[in-house]
Amino acid sequence: MAKYEVSVGNIGTVHQGRNLREARRVKAVYVAQSQTGRGRAGGEDVILWKDSEPMEEFTGSLNDWEARDGDE
Repeated sequence: MAKYEVSVGNIGTVHQGRNLREARRVKAVYVAQSQTGRGRAGGEDVILWKDSEPMEEFTGSLNDWEARDGDE
C-alpha cells in the first residue's frame, strides 16, 4: 500500500498517510493558502509525494521565476 505525504515550503511535512483522497484534500487546503500570499504557507510550494517520489506539485509565487521575471 502506498504512503502519501504533503510538504509545504518552509513548513515541512504537513500530512503523512495511506489515503490518497485525504492527502489531496490537505494539499488543496495548503495550495489555497499559498495562493493568498498570506500566512506561513503564503507563496510557498506544495508537493504531494507518493512513496517518496513527487506526484503532484504546486509552485508558489515565492519560487515562481516566471512570475518574478523582470522584478530583479
